[in-house]
Amino acid sequence: MEARLTIQMGNSAFADGKTTYELSRVLNRLSEDVERVQVSSVGHMVTAVDFNGNSVGKLEIVDGDNDEKL
Repeated sequence: MEARLTIQMGNSAFADGKTTYELSRVLNRLSEDVERVQVSSVGHMVTAVDFNGNSVGKLEIVDGDNDEKL
């Protein structure tokens, strides 16, 4: 079982020197959502949302046994 996180950082919320702040904000929000939603089993997921309300990624729990090793 693995937790996979993908965040797209190519939009305006991450522009103009705000990349570090916005990434930190998105990760903090994801952390809160993982606890609130109780993401703990294969198939569970939460969506990453930027300051502007745009969906920019997700954190999901996957089996991981059939995938390439990192």
